[in-house]
Formats: sequence, structure tokens, C-alpha cells
Amino acid sequence: MSQLAIGLANGVVILIRGDLSKDKTTKQKVIYEGEEPITGLGFREQTKSTILFIVTTSNIMSYNTTSVKPTVTTLDEQGCGLGCAVMNDQQEMVVGRDEAIYLYDPTGRGPCFAYDSPKSSLTWFKSNYLVIVSPPVTTSAHFASGNRSSIGFNSKRTSTNELTKIAIFDTANKFVAYVGTFVGGIRGIFCEWNSIWVVGMDGKLYHLDEKDTPTKLEILFKLNLYVLAINLAHMQKYDDSSVAEIFKKYGDYLYNKGDYDGSMEQYIRTLGQLEPSYVIRKFLDAQRIYNLTNYLQELHSKGLANADHTTLLLNCYTKLKDVSRLDQFIKTDTDLNFDLETAISVCRQAGYFEHAVYLAEKFQEHDLYLDIMMEDMKSYEQAIPYIRKFGPHEADKNLQKYSKTLLTHLPEETTQLLIELCTGTLPLATTNNPSTASGTKSPAPSDNTRALSNLPFGGPSAVDTASIFSDHSIPNGNPLPSTLNKIIQIKNASGKLTYSPPSPRKFMSAFVDRPDYLTIFLEAVFEKLWDAHTTSTLSSVSSPALDSPAKGEQGEKHWTAQEQEERKTIWNTLLELYLMDDDNSRKDESISARDRQRRKRESHQKALALLQDDSVQYDTNQALVLCQLKQFDEGIVYLYEKTGMYTDILRYWMEKNNTDRVIEGVRKYGPKDSSLYPMVLTYFSSTPEVLARSTPELLSVVKHIDEQDLLPPIQVVQALSRSNVATIGLLKDYIGKKIEHEHQELKQNEELIESYREETSKRRKEIEELHTSARIFQVQKCSGCGGNLDLPAIHFLCRHSYHQR
Repeated sequence: MSQLAIGLANGVVILIRGDLSKDKTTKQKVIYEGEEPITGLGFREQTKSTILFIVTTSNIMSYNTTSVKPTVTTLDEQGCGLGCAVMNDQQEMVVGRDEAIYLYDPTGRGPCFAYDSPKSSLTWFKSNYLVIVSPPVTTSAHFASGNRSSIGFNSKRTSTNELTKIAIFDTANKFVAYVGTFVGGIRGIFCEWNSIWVVGMDGKLYHLDEKDTPTKLEILFKLNLYVLAINLAHMQKYDDSSVAEIFKKYGDYLYNKGDYDGSMEQYIRTLGQLEPSYVIRKFLDAQRIYNLTNYLQELHSKGLANADHTTLLLNCYTKLKDVSRLDQFIKTDTDLNFDLETAISVCRQAGYFEHAVYLAEKFQEHDLYLDIMMEDMKSYEQAIPYIRKFGPHEADKNLQKYSKTLLTHLPEETTQLLIELCTGTLPLATTNNPSTASGTKSPAPSDNTRALSNLPFGGPSAVDTASIFSDHSIPNGNPLPSTLNKIIQIKNASGKLTYSPPSPRKFMSAFVDRPDYLTIFLEAVFEKLWDAHTTSTLSSVSSPALDSPAKGEQGEKHWTAQEQEERKTIWNTLLELYLMDDDNSRKDESISARDRQRRKRESHQKALALLQDDSVQYDTNQALVLCQLKQFDEGIVYLYEKTGMYTDILRYWMEKNNTDRVIEGVRKYGPKDSSLYPMVLTYFSSTPEVLARSTPELLSVVKHIDEQDLLPPIQVVQALSRSNVATIGLLKDYIGKKIEHEHQELKQNEELIESYREETSKRRKEIEELHTSARIFQVQKCSGCGGNLDLPAIHFLCRHSYHQR
């Protein structure tokens, strides 16, 4: 202790400096002289100074004891009585007056506590308790057995006594923690061993002990003093769960009183500790939807919401028709603190399509964006640029799902987009995915969706929309190669980044109602991918062509097995489309007969050009079936001719009674297949009408048969005799010439027989001579080399001689 202040009743304050326990002499100084008695003194130690508070009956002053030129500063012109000024643990001067309790620091008066009661003394206990003793009151009272037992009087008596009231005020929580009356007056109060000790005038000692915190809380709960209980829990540093339990009780108390706004404020403070469903069930009534909305908003702002909470909050917005708060919830939050798919689903169900589109576009949910644009908003014009913007991968995925719908409303734009995608000319995506880059994840939906069925708001549908097409639903039932099911980024020969285009077969089924645009699509793909020269109705596409396939030494293009399969599928589809065009034009009543004929002629020309394309290894039988189904005569004849089925060509024209084509066919294919002539002769003589039209040709055929000796006369006669139409007059010249020719052959044969007989007789004589007589050889020349015959020589009975050399 280095300083000591003494206040006197005459208004003088003496300051003593020095260590009183060690120094023999000290320095004394009168620092204040006044007219009023000193009622209170107190030191306040600061970092670089020490302040002395001086309290009189009419003033409160401060004095800086460490200042070079200290002066007395008046803080307030009102003082207090003796014993009513005390220092607290925060080194503030606490002054008690009849109307209130005031706190002072070196700057002046601070906070005050209203406590209207006469005060005779103040005592500070612990860190926040102020013990207030009121002056004794003389009263005549009748004490019953219900009064304080600690007073120690008889159970019933009447007397005149002094009653002294003691109140303990909690300055931190601003409430009176204890009130008690003592008979006979109080001699003094002192605080020690964490307790308050009261010494009575009667010589008795009273002990006031502080209750433990749980007991305090129970008392406050019974008195419904929840604010005090909360403050007490904070002072005692209770954990969050314990404090939240007090807030819950407070909220339940206000809810039962009908103060729903106040109760919601308390429930909001339990976020993170109290199960949200407890609060939600209380506010499901439509009249309390506003409070429920506030709670759900706070739940989302703290990142504690799941999909069900998001559903409920958005339903609240829609029920309230509070578009501004809905905008704030959806459009102003930079972080995704709710389940995205649930939010979009609820907005769609409530008709807030713009909000749903905003969320889908912001967080790159391409499927949901396109689904809303086309199914809800019918904004097909915006869907095409959106699909194009995000590159081939997203375009491939979304066009498999939405191409059919887009083709119904925007056939030209959709067809052009599909052409660019399948020919590898669609630009790559240049937009980054912000949600992926930032790593933002939406809260996972909980499994308690069953609880939402009891709510008065419509929840989102749990039905998942499947894709219209799958990778396996392709024409002909052929599974696509794995490399065609993925968009693979590669570099072409020039080093430019491109990608492997998807198979056109994925998108054929989308053109089921638009075969005319399917024709345009396949023609463009066929021409761009494989440089096939089809008669396309498309205008030139302003995109660079893909690299041509590899060529062999002779300049011949080599296609892979996958490319061959692709070409074959597209070829078959194009052929069928060309042959179907005639049927489509007949259904369209707006097309005139002249235009219909022109379109039919052009389609048949394209179909025939496809059939004549030798670069495609198409299935001849399948093509033949298509041509027969569509009665495409030129195609049928070409395929028959390609496969060497000349008999079928003539039989086809015969079935159609097209005599001119039969005549043309027999002239063209007869030299290649002689079996055609009997069939033709039978056809020419089948009916009088045919015979009348083909008589010259019949005679020509008979003449050709005769000149080339292709058939014996009996077969010619049999072929013509199968009907009763042909007469013998038609064959008079032919039969006459044949009979004369037979006579000449017979005469020649007889002469030949005679010569053979003479030759035979001559040979027999020679044989006889060889057996019966010797043969003389006089040959001078060698039969082999023609030179002189030298010895040794070899002679044969056939009159040939050779020498050995």
C-alpha cells in the first residue's frame, strides 16, 4: 500500500504517501477542503495514473494523485450520505441515493439502476452484487408463524420494533436477487468466504449464502424471468446447447402467451441446437406463415437447411406472393445455401419460371434450364443459342433429350445445329462452370420427405424426368461403338482443337415427324463426313470441313469398320426417305400435281444415285425390299441387273404387262442369258394384245434364235403353243427354213457316210497288206528334220523314217 486517503467530517481529505508497513515517516497532504462532510473515498488504478474519488453529501469529485499539478474535478453536483458510496470490482464508484444507484468513472456519471428506496449503506459482493441496507423502520407488527424463522421470535406476539431491510441487487442482470428484513436493526455487514455475513444489534450473526446456478435458473423459470435466466447462463459460461434450451423454454412461454413474433425471435436463437422440425410444426398454421418464413430464412442463411426446408420456404414465399423476398433469397445470395434442384422444382410448380430459369442458368444446370424453357415457358428460340453456347458435350447430351421437341417448333435451326454437331464443326465451349470451380455444393436432401405431406403447401414432385432417348435406342438395334458415345476432344492435322463427333444415328428417331428435315440432315452429314456427292437441298454451311479420310497409293479412300457401318446406316435411311417422299407429297394437299410429279422425279433420281454409289457396301437384299415396297421400278431393275438376275427383270416387266420394257430387256440381256428367250416367246404369245404389240419382236427373237442356233425348233414350238394365241402362220417361214435345212443336213450326212465307208475299206486293205507282205522303205529324207537320211535310221510301218543324231 503506497497511498492512503482519509476523509473527515469537516470536509477535509488527507492523502498519505509511502509504504506504511515499512517506512517510519510518511508524506501527508491535504488535497481537498470543503464545507460538506466526506461520505466516501475510493482509489481507481489506471495504466499510468491513480484516480481518487471523493464523495460528499453534495458533490462527487475525482483527484489524479499521480499528476504533476493535480486538481479536483467535479463529476456530479449531487452526493450521498455516509456509507452510501462504495467501489466495485470494475473500479467504479457506486453511489446510492434514494431514487437510484449511480456508477461513476473519471469521465463522469455512467449507467444507473432505478431502485427507489431509502439507503443507509452499500456493500459490494463478488463481481456483480450490491448489498443495500435501508434505514431501520419502527413499526408495530403482529408476527405470525409464517414470518422468517431466522428472526427467532415467539410464534405470535405484538410489539414495537425496528425493522431493517436488506436487498441484494444484481447489477449485471439488473434485478433484485434477495430481499430480507431483520428485527432489532443491523450492526454491520461484511463479505468473506464467498458469503455475506450480517451482524444484528441483538448480537446474532446471519449467514447469506448464494444458491448454485441450476437452482437460480429453476427459480427464474418458475417466475418466467427467462431474460434473466439467459443472462445468468451467459455469465456462467454455459455451453451453446444449454443456452439454446433456455431460449427454447422462453420461446415456448411466449408462444403459449400468443406472442408469436417474440417466440420466433427466441426460436431463431436456437438454430444449430434445436431440431428445426420442432419449431416448424408450431408455425404451420397459415396465420403464422410469416413467422415461419423468417425462421426458414435464418435457417438457410446459417447453412443448416436441407431440401425439405428449401421446399417449405419457397412454398411460403409463393403463398405470401412475396416476390421481393423470393428475389432476395434466390438472386442476391452469392453462395448456394439451399438445395438447388428443390428450389427450381418448387419455383416451377408455383409458376415462378423466371426464378427457376435464373437458378438453372446461374449454376449451370443445363438440363433443368432447357426443361423449363421448353416445357414451361415455351421459349424455344432461346434454347438453341443456349445449347450451342456450351459446346459439343452439352449439346450432344441435351439434343438427345430435346431434339424432337425443338424439331417440332424450330426445325431449320435445330437441323442446322445437329449438322454442326455431327460433322465436328460445332465450336467448343468457352464458358467455365462457376459452381464447379468454386466447389459449391448444395445441401443434400433429407429422407424425411414424408413429413412434408402433412404441410399445407405443395411440395416438389419426386418424379424424375428420364431422357427421351438412350444411347442404346438406335435404329436397327445395333449398339453404337463406345467411341461414338463420347465427345472426345482431339487435334486435327493443323493443330486446331476439335472433337470426335457423335453418331448421327443417335438423333434419327427425333425426326420421326419431320422426314423432310431428316433428309436434309443426313445428306449434309453424308456429304461432309465422307465427301459423298448427294443432291442436297441444304445451302452451303459456313463451317470448315473435316479432314478427309486416308487414301491409299492409288488415291482410293479407306474407311474404318465403324465408318462403313455409319455410312451403311445413313445410306439405308436416305434411300427409304427418298422413296417415302412421294407418299409425303401425296398427303400434302397444298402441293400441286405438277410439283408432286417433279418432286417424285427428283426423289427417284436421288435414290437411283444412291444405289449406283459403289463406295457404300450396302445390303442389296434390303435395298431391293425397300424398292419393291415403294414400287421403285428403276431401282428394282438396277439391283436385279447388278446381281445378274436377268430373268427376274423380264418377269418383273411381264407382271406389269410392260411389253416395251420386256422387248428392251430381251434385247439387252438376251445375249448374256439364252434362257430368257423361251420365257419371252411364251410371254409374247400369252394374249392377243401382247402378241399384236410384239409380233415384230417375236419374229425377231425367233430369227435370232435361228441364226444363233440357241434353241431347237421343238422348244420354240412348245413355247409358242402354250396358249392358243400364236398361229402356225407366224412360224411358217421359220419351220420351212428349218425343214429345208434339215434336208440339206441329211444329204450332207449321207454323202459323208459314203465317204467314211470308202475310207474305211481302204484302211482295211492297208492293214491286210501289213499283215501279209513286206514293206519296202526307199525314203531318202528324214521325216523329222527334212535332211538327208543318214544311218543309223529308224523306219516305221506308217512310212515315216528318222535318223539318229
